[in-house]
Amino acid sequence: MKKHTGKAVKGRLGGGGGYTENTDDLMAEAGCLYHTSWIIDDQPVPIKVKGGKKFVYVPYSGQTNDAIAMMNNREADHFYEMVKAQFDTLYREGAESGRVMCIPLHPHNIGRPNAARYLDKMLKYILGHDGVWATTADEIAEYYIANCYDTYMDHITASTHSQAA
Repeated sequence: MKKHTGKAVKGRLGGGGGYTENTDDLMAEAGCLYHTSWIIDDQPVPIKVKGGKKFVYVPYSGQTNDAIAMMNNREADHFYEMVKAQFDTLYREGAESGRVMCIPLHPHNIGRPNAARYLDKMLKYILGHDGVWATTADEIAEYYIANCYDTYMDHITASTHSQAA
């Protein structure tokens, strides 16, 4: 990928596309920092991999995915309301501890002429709030590893040792 795009692959969304118990170890060994294969949380989660490299889960969302939300003849206005409600909750919760809101988009859904205006409206609403970081999964993983990973792993280790005692 780097040869053709100039950008190294830092993570992937895998899910049913061949994810096994070895995937995280192999991805970390290959130089990746994260995966987005689980739909489990709205905060990154450190993952212990072989070799001691730092590797994380970066949140991905089915709830705010246009392919899912706009199925069954649901329209973009419905998707906008879903995203807005999700954002409002995460923004409130994020005041104490940051949250990740992934909005998976597909041009054949939100890019349709009758839907694109709702994407504009959605982004204007979200970015109109203080403290919102519009970013990528790569940047989230890099930030988390640099600023949060060790503290979280220390907390897990201390909790595990205190429960064993």
